[in-house]
Amino acid sequence: MRFEPKKLEIPDDDPWAASAFPLSDTGERLTNLVKQAEGPAVISLTAPWGTGKTSFLDMWTVSLRSQGAKVVKFSAWEVDYTQDALVALIQELSGQLSDDDASSRSIEQIKSKGGELLRHVGPLAVKLLTSGLVDIEGVDDLSEKLVEKKLADHENAKLSASRFRDSLHSYAKKLEERESDFPLVIIVDELDRCRPTYAVELLESIKHFFNVDGIVFVIGVDIAQLGETIKGHYGQGYDGHRYLNKFFHLQLKLPEPNVDAFCRNTITRLGMADIFEGRGLQNTARNSFSADFIARLATSYELSLRDIERLLLESGAVYSANSNLPPLLSRVILWLLVQKQHDPKFFESLLNQKVTADEAWEKIGQKSSLLFRESIGEEANFRAVLTLVLEGQRGLSRLHQRAKDLVEEDNAHHTQVTYWTPVLSAATDLVSKNFRSNFLDTVGATLSLLGYRPTSDLAPYGN
Repeated sequence: MRFEPKKLEIPDDDPWAASAFPLSDTGERLTNLVKQAEGPAVISLTAPWGTGKTSFLDMWTVSLRSQGAKVVKFSAWEVDYTQDALVALIQELSGQLSDDDASSRSIEQIKSKGGELLRHVGPLAVKLLTSGLVDIEGVDDLSEKLVEKKLADHENAKLSASRFRDSLHSYAKKLEERESDFPLVIIVDELDRCRPTYAVELLESIKHFFNVDGIVFVIGVDIAQLGETIKGHYGQGYDGHRYLNKFFHLQLKLPEPNVDAFCRNTITRLGMADIFEGRGLQNTARNSFSADFIARLATSYELSLRDIERLLLESGAVYSANSNLPPLLSRVILWLLVQKQHDPKFFESLLNQKVTADEAWEKIGQKSSLLFRESIGEEANFRAVLTLVLEGQRGLSRLHQRAKDLVEEDNAHHTQVTYWTPVLSAATDLVSKNFRSNFLDTVGATLSLLGYRPTSDLAPYGN
């Protein structure tokens, strides 16, 4: 299994073929919008973490280039370690634009004026420019020459910024003269993963130095997370979301993928197909680590896409670390890990064997119809396995006897017999296998690596 997905391979002739989700229509709409943008524009493309935002932007970049657009793709987080966001952005800009005959002189101007801007705009000058004022109060103790130098430096920085913008505008005009259908498109991704100071500096640099006709920025971001980043930078009293509303001309949202499709895609991206569908695991109601059941868990417990990926990683870790775990435990292990996310206190009680199987079953409650798709057989098998995991062979024997008594009871109601007959069948099958291992101890020992340790002095229900 992988802990980071492989880099997406995107074919030049059919970039959307690499997508696990239907994104080509969204890409076409965004392309049409960018084509119509005449003036400077900064557009946010927001989506929660894990919804395929980066993959979409990578595929859209290839699609735009295949249509003749000039595109600069800048992953902010990959260069977050640098001290100056403006330096990184200008380097990416000059490095990615190709030196063809029609635009080579304009690109050289961008490089030259970009270098001049960087020489005159140091970290202090950036702050002065982006604040919109020069504070010269309290300078009585400074020499007249020092004050003059500060003001001269500030004026040079403004002139350099103006010249840099002029060079960008000249390049954009060259694109227009070539009858290009596109402005210069600069795509910025993963800004919300950056350090707050770096994210703010990059946004302010775009705002002040790249506000040029013929240039469109599309910034892929989790807008809610970025708003909190802005608030963290300027202080809790600052309205980060209001700041973003002023910064972005337009805020778009990438459609969220179908949960089932997301689960299947994540299993594939993380190289976990052999764990979730392999080792003799059959995609059936009885034994399955299936994406379908994971999607139902996610829906029942309202898990975010980030929670789903965490669930897949942790469940894969449990099975990778314990190769002898029988496949029939897979769904119960998934359910246990969901409780760790959804209700940590209850999860601790489960791991410490302070909860009976009946109490756990009551906790499932009204979620059962969605979780088991109203399949009595699937529900019965899950209940039997859950009892085995929480109470061991003795608890399973008690469930078997209880089901037998209720099925054979004189004048038993039809619904009672209908429910308990498959429970009896599932319990009978498990009892015949005569499991001796304490599976909860095995799973708990693996989970202890994730920071959860059962309390050793608690007596289990069964063994």
